[in-house]
Amino acid sequence: PEWAFVFLGIVAIIVVLLIAYLIIRKLFGKKRHGEKNKSKGFKGLFSKGGDLMAGKDVMGGNIQIQQDMEELEENMEQNEKAQAEEKEEVKLGRIQYKLDYDFQQGQLSVTVIQAEDLPGMDMSGTSDPYVKLYLLPEKKKKVETKVHRKTLNPVFNETFIFKVAFNEITAKTLVFAVYDFDRFSKHDQIGQVLIPLGKIDLGQVIEEWKDIAPPPDDKEAVSFSFINTLDKAMVASHGA
Repeated sequence: PEWAFVFLGIVAIIVVLLIAYLIIRKLFGKKRHGEKNKSKGFKGLFSKGGDLMAGKDVMGGNIQIQQDMEELEENMEQNEKAQAEEKEEVKLGRIQYKLDYDFQQGQLSVTVIQAEDLPGMDMSGTSDPYVKLYLLPEKKKKVETKVHRKTLNPVFNETFIFKVAFNEITAKTLVFAVYDFDRFSKHDQIGQVLIPLGKIDLGQVIEEWKDIAPPPDDKEAVSFSFINTLDKAMVASHGA
């Protein structure tokens, strides 16, 4: 009958609408849920405890560490520069000498000519300098000049002879050790000059000036000179 077809048509339309509603709800429901998760995800990423913020904290920590390291390196460089400048400021004077090697006799003639601009080691601002000479590495034979009283520019003009065969002399180092004479205690070493004999031309007479370097065992020899002079004054007062 005709009404049956109408009824079936209405049922079909209802079924189609129901299916369409379910499909639309499913689709739009997932989208809204996804947007919620998405917003939650972004919020989580940028929240205080989120991954990106945590990453930012880590990166910030790394940057801070790097800055600290750079600052430390800069401070170390400044300290090294200051120490180098301080070393350059320490002036111990210089010494003039002459070397003459006799190949036939196998002997080295060393003349200590003079020294100048020595530091004052006494309370009066002067020194009582003399020079001790020896060859390394043995240190066996040591000779020394006369003591010159109360002067910073002593003129020595003293010659010393060292017997050294030519096949041995290139392994030797000549040492000029400059001292301040002290009647009451150990003599203070002002500084030294080292001459590696294997690095100079022994075929000619050498006469030159050399700056005096700090002594090996005491890089601040001049710094304690006041203490030594104070000791001298105390001993002198007791003696009086």
